[in-house]
Amino acid sequence: MPFTITAAQEFKIPVVMFFTISACSLMGCLQLPSFKDKGIVPLKDESYLTNGYLDTIIDWIPGMRDIRLRDLPSVVRTIDPNDSLFRFVIDAAQRAPIASGIIVHTFNELEQEVLHTLSTMFSHVYAIGPLEPLLNHLSNDYLESIGNSLWKEETKCLNWLNSKSPNSVIYVSFGSIAVMTTSQLVEIGWGLANSKHPFFWIFRPDLVEGRSMILSPEFQEEIKERGLITSWCPQEEVLNNPSIGGFLTHSGWNSTIESVCAGVPMLCLPFF
Repeated sequence: MPFTITAAQEFKIPVVMFFTISACSLMGCLQLPSFKDKGIVPLKDESYLTNGYLDTIIDWIPGMRDIRLRDLPSVVRTIDPNDSLFRFVIDAAQRAPIASGIIVHTFNELEQEVLHTLSTMFSHVYAIGPLEPLLNHLSNDYLESIGNSLWKEETKCLNWLNSKSPNSVIYVSFGSIAVMTTSQLVEIGWGLANSKHPFFWIFRPDLVEGRSMILSPEFQEEIKERGLITSWCPQEEVLNNPSIGGFLTHSGWNSTIESVCAGVPMLCLPFF
């Protein structure tokens, strides 16, 4: 939140910026002001989304090799120069050097090259992840009663998972805010059904853009012996359950870090 730097400057106190994204994503966001100055973004029109322009190799980002424009944070795909998120990210990138320190939720073994480069750009860079195992080792977690989930967690799923064989279940979740089209949902659903594997699917009430969605009776009949569908779950506990053999994910950073910590392989379908 860049406005905090303005407040800190007014009160003449130091400020540390905490980025909850990956170091690679942070490095990509830091390039936005330069991209804007070079005329690379915003895109000229919608045709640039499909005409191959996004496959342009950006070979000058320090610490990141063979990166295409499409690999960078999806704010680079904006067409409107006044897009609020586009302007917000540029503002944060331009103010970051003012901060006394930068904290990133990642760890050195995962993003060593980018973290080293960031440490040459800023005076103090701290990689404090992964947070999950760190929190699990605290003897008294005073924040536990507050909770950190946007949705009510259903814990009955753990009993269902405990009844399954080790490494047999596909866990499917697209996070707390990603949405999809009806056709995408149907394709994913029947893909899971036709896989013939047991699966556990997090199906938020607002998962489909602009409407609520009810799964067809035919689909429910097909999966009744193998599939469990619920609105939300304690994801860290689920990923650490021995029955989970893989994670179909939207590649949100929290989900990615939690899956890495649990040692669960990911099938990635990025939504951002």
